[in-house]
Amino acid sequence: MVMAEIRNFNRNQYLLKGSKSTESTYDDDDERDSKSLNSMIARHRQIKLYTVLGILAVVVIVALCLYFNWKNMVYSDYEVVQQSDWTRAGETKCLNLNGSLFTYSKDGMSCTDTKGKVIWNQTYEMQNPMIRTCNRTVAVGDYNGRSIYVADTQGILGTIDTAMPIRDFCVSENGIVAAVLDDSKVTAIYLYSIADTSPLVYFKTTMSKSGYPIALDISDDGMQMAVSYLKAEGGKVYSSIGFYNFSAVGKNYTDNLVGGYGCPDAVVPLIRFMENDTIVAVADNAIMFYRGRQIPENLMNIYVSEEIQSVFYDDTHVGLVFYNSTGENAYRLDVYDTNAKKVSEIYFDIDYTDILFDTAGILIRSDNELLIYDWNSRLKYEGGFKERVVCLLPSGNISKYTIVTDNTIQQITLY
Repeated sequence: MVMAEIRNFNRNQYLLKGSKSTESTYDDDDERDSKSLNSMIARHRQIKLYTVLGILAVVVIVALCLYFNWKNMVYSDYEVVQQSDWTRAGETKCLNLNGSLFTYSKDGMSCTDTKGKVIWNQTYEMQNPMIRTCNRTVAVGDYNGRSIYVADTQGILGTIDTAMPIRDFCVSENGIVAAVLDDSKVTAIYLYSIADTSPLVYFKTTMSKSGYPIALDISDDGMQMAVSYLKAEGGKVYSSIGFYNFSAVGKNYTDNLVGGYGCPDAVVPLIRFMENDTIVAVADNAIMFYRGRQIPENLMNIYVSEEIQSVFYDDTHVGLVFYNSTGENAYRLDVYDTNAKKVSEIYFDIDYTDILFDTAGILIRSDNELLIYDWNSRLKYEGGFKERVVCLLPSGNISKYTIVTDNTIQQITLY
């Protein structure tokens, strides 16, 4: 039997002898492995990045297609998605009060939600009720009467009783009322608060000095007021606009009158506070813009040679309607923003009863027809109502509205 010979040897000597070449081999292998691994990781990241970018590109393309499809969509009809019973009295008038339905007549006023539920109502007796609104607040007063009822969408805020007959008035969102009171001897402007029975401020006007106040408006917070005066001078009419400030700034001025502008050979029957500290005044020959939180200054005057047929406005836009004498359409609507910039010019034919400015577009309606334009003056809908409509409430969505008929309140969707 042959036995294997086992020698006593040192392992390290072989390792030491071969250490240099072995180490070099291992380093080369490690370097190749490291480069290969880094390459694989980089490639994986690249593939992942391209995949994500591809998905994002598809999402963006789809989103743009949907957006442009929605932007260019033209609606042809509507469907009633919800309907509530509601009965309107014969002489009742309706309007949109900050998303609620406000109705008023000689006998009283009420506020109803879009489901047909009465939120509140108030009875009174008036011969010639006048209505003024400011956002969610409304005031109803009797021309030549002595009472003004103030309310908002939630309920009655109070009643103001005057010492002289009412000729005109306006209301702020917080319930401050400015009223023109008149009798045979004197005309005065009184400022009232529903929280106090006594006038906050009052000042008299005379035809020989300032003229007769034919229009006025008050800011949302009740701290500013603008008044249009008219008087005859040398056989000609002369108008002026006065700005009043009831804050600490105005206390330094006589009768709180902080500024004014003359409008010779013009009548200014409309003046209105808008957003962006802007006041707009519409004369029979011009539209004038003023700006300033404390002391308004003239921003721009835009003169017109055509006769203004109607004026419509909200807090952000004012629109002038003219007869169109140059084309096939009957009317032209010019719309301006608070920067005095014309943002839309629309030609149309229907015998309109109301024009509304909504965030989604411009609505022109009669009792039986509706036109909807976007803010690029593109026609989005033209059609008739299935029933006579007495009020239209926009929703901010160009395809969704609430319409009010003599017997129903309907939520509709265009398609």
